[in-house]
Amino acid sequence: MEQKKTRTIRKLSVFVLVFAIIFALTGCLRYEARARVNADGTVDFSFVYAMSSELGSDMGSGTKDAQKMFADAGWDLEEYKEDKYTGFRAIKKHIAMEDLQKELEKTNSFEGFSLREHDDGEYILEWNVDSITSDASSQGVSSDYLKQYGGFMRFVLEVPGKVIETNGKTSDNGKTIEWDFFELKESVYARFTVGGGIVLPSSTTITVNKDKTADVSLFFDNVDDMEQFDALEEQGWDISGKSRVTAMQKGVDLEDLADLLVTTELGFDGFSFEVEDELYELEWNASGKEMDLVIELPNEAEESNAMNDDEKVLEWTLSEMEEPVSAQFKIKKGGFPILLVCIIAGSLIVVGIIILVIVLIVKKKKNNGDGPKDPSTVTGTPGAPQQFAPAAPQAPSFPQQYAPQAPSAPQPPVNPTSYSSASGLPNPGLPQMGSVPPQGIDNNSQS
Repeated sequence: MEQKKTRTIRKLSVFVLVFAIIFALTGCLRYEARARVNADGTVDFSFVYAMSSELGSDMGSGTKDAQKMFADAGWDLEEYKEDKYTGFRAIKKHIAMEDLQKELEKTNSFEGFSLREHDDGEYILEWNVDSITSDASSQGVSSDYLKQYGGFMRFVLEVPGKVIETNGKTSDNGKTIEWDFFELKESVYARFTVGGGIVLPSSTTITVNKDKTADVSLFFDNVDDMEQFDALEEQGWDISGKSRVTAMQKGVDLEDLADLLVTTELGFDGFSFEVEDELYELEWNASGKEMDLVIELPNEAEESNAMNDDEKVLEWTLSEMEEPVSAQFKIKKGGFPILLVCIIAGSLIVVGIIILVIVLIVKKKKNNGDGPKDPSTVTGTPGAPQQFAPAAPQAPSFPQQYAPQAPSAPQPPVNPTSYSSASGLPNPGLPQMGSVPPQGIDNNSQS
């Protein structure tokens, strides 16, 4: 009873979209399922449902139920607005190929869809869409009617390998197949390869530089055919090695890093690297991939869920990850600490002031030197050799005892017999002790 109820609910859920389509036929519709098979063996699946707002179409309650089904199944939903069509897009990425059918069944919206491995490296995809197209056709909807208003009902498959067989329209590069539901006479069918011999990188190292660039290295093991690296060389990668091959690009702007890796088509779908307010943020839902990822940073990470303890060399083993890779970091400018720079600058200023003071003192001393103080004795311009005027003639010098003496006042008569005992010359004045008294004088008469 329970199994019958589940089957009934599933069938009704499938036709929720069909009835929504019929309800919207007064306007025009865009209905697209798209599967992109990645080289790493995963699938990104998206579903678009939108109606023309120009023709006054209403999304209706049926599409709201459809959105809820996708949300309950764990799909990401986003608004769809394009060419005056409004609606929603449901997305589920990195679904293992063996799990795709089960994930689609959870939405109850892709009855008859199957993907299975046919042979080693080959897969077969089938989808019976009769339940969708028959009811729409009964209401007079056709491919021409949809095209007239820019609408469509289609399925698109993108594969990384080779399309071996299909009943859809193949693109020029042979890797994209498209089916118009109204042109199908049978179920969707395609047989294709995934890798086509392509070897995916076993390890990726990203070295972040302080100049806001990165050096990227991809390492490949057990390479037998080097032809796959021709495309990488055209994209600017340097290729080296044979059995173990390294592809490298240096000096990649961090803003271009994500695009560089995704463009290789080597399993980097969903790799996101963004910057806001000098904070760089890495996000990558790569759980289950057979790859090691290493990020080498110039500074310690602000935050990360790396599997090692080194904050400057972050490592992840993707096959063991159960959550998306996540890391946040800043690139700090190198050089001396600000405090040290200030100390050095202050010291240089002080030394400069001291030297200037010394120079001024020396210069002042030179200007006030020991040269002639009388300006009249110096000729010539400042800085020129000094010339001194000749000195005035001097009177001849004599020994002191022979130098002419000015005439003195008259002296009393000198006794010729009075002589100085010291000089031997006449000594005017009183007789000296021991001198001979003058002759002709009577000593008694004086009494």
